[in-house]
Amino acid sequence: MKATLKKRGADVGSGFQAAINSSNSAYAQAERAYITRKAIPGKYLMKRGEQRRGLSIPLANELPISQNLTGAQLIALTKEKGLLSQREFIPESKAEPDYGGAIAPNGRAIFYDAKTTQRDRLDLDNLHPHQIYFLECMATTGAISGFLVEFSTHKKAFFLPIQLVRRYCDTTGYKSLPFRFFEHHLVEVLPGKGLLIFDYLTAIEKQEELYGKDYASLIIPHK
Repeated sequence: MKATLKKRGADVGSGFQAAINSSNSAYAQAERAYITRKAIPGKYLMKRGEQRRGLSIPLANELPISQNLTGAQLIALTKEKGLLSQREFIPESKAEPDYGGAIAPNGRAIFYDAKTTQRDRLDLDNLHPHQIYFLECMATTGAISGFLVEFSTHKKAFFLPIQLVRRYCDTTGYKSLPFRFFEHHLVEVLPGKGLLIFDYLTAIEKQEELYGKDYASLIIPHK
């Protein structure tokens, strides 16, 4: 009987990410792999005349000057008086996926993006073209490259190698991968012990044993 993965709260996306982070911590503790989540690149917008460093406070004459204020008190007071506005963070489009690292003992690289869906299919139209290109380039160097996908309704997860994405679209003409394709052709990611909620490295190893590292022997059905 297969172990089932429990749903981890209402926010499925955040729960999935937290489970991946926990699993990567378990891999690191076991010295099996070192895989980290990349920061989201972006920038803060600054208004004209705003200082680049320190705290810029408009209408400073409205603040009391007869007392010494700590930095925390100053920020709290300016927020209370509506004198301090948060800078707007604008994320930039990114080519690199969410996670990247290396696997012991040979240091093989791994790159993947985490996707979760409540539907019975993974929409490929939502995948960023620059990210697809990056993952395909990494795969040509021998890196493990693709998407870690959770079907939250079925409480199952799979690793989708990038080599299959374009082949599937070209072979079938479809722009989405149904759950049945994952279930019938890929190896389900099962829980490990302790913090290892998703033992996806074991699933990847089994898939490569079945189809080879380039997945050339996996035959994609036309329909």
